[in-house]
Amino acid sequence: MTPYADPPEPDGVPWALQVVVRVEKDPSPAHLAVLRSVASAVALALADLTSEAAEPEERARTERWRAGPIRKVVRRARGAGWTRQLAVPGVRSHHGEVDVAVHVPGPVDDVHPEVGRLQVGGLSLEQPDEGPRDPAGRAVLVVNPHVEMTTGKAAAQVGHAAQLVLQDLPAEAAGAWLATGAPVEVVLDPVGAWGEDWDRLVARAPVVVADGGFTEVAPGTVTVVAFPPGDAPG
Repeated sequence: MTPYADPPEPDGVPWALQVVVRVEKDPSPAHLAVLRSVASAVALALADLTSEAAEPEERARTERWRAGPIRKVVRRARGAGWTRQLAVPGVRSHHGEVDVAVHVPGPVDDVHPEVGRLQVGGLSLEQPDEGPRDPAGRAVLVVNPHVEMTTGKAAAQVGHAAQLVLQDLPAEAAGAWLATGAPVEVVLDPVGAWGEDWDRLVARAPVVVADGGFTEVAPGTVTVVAFPPGDAPG
């Protein structure tokens, strides 16, 4: 099992990965669609930003951030705001259901104005009834069903989980997963999906995300557990 909890900042300055989700008014995306798209986008962006082909400064900033707490700030944008922030260095992804932009990490007090003006809190979207999907080839991310989180908060947590899944995969398996768009299945009700108790999943999951407690949940709360492609529970 690979548990994750925020380590101390290497120099006391908080850094974060800024993630922007496109949320138009009509139609608005569904809660699960955002979670799936953000998780895949984070994995794809980090692979891109740390590759040998990445700009040296962008790669250095990403590696510096990965050495400390893997903090993520999820923002929402629509219309002109979405278009303007696309000019900021980062990786845009539309592999999945929702447009997501992942920007190069940096200090939380030095965010590009086009990103910093976008709203952080209050992203809570509805989730229509949806049947289970085939997990084949997908990482499976299970959100704690006993904790209430907004869509934005949950998106940051599944982003952590997808990042840790990617980091734990052998190079060949990681390459194969990324080549198909780093697909994920996000499960909100493990009992309904597989008859699996949450505590049992936490005990055997390869990746466990414990939150730092900065927003919405208490410090140390396990928010998401994850299983790599080919290792889905149930």
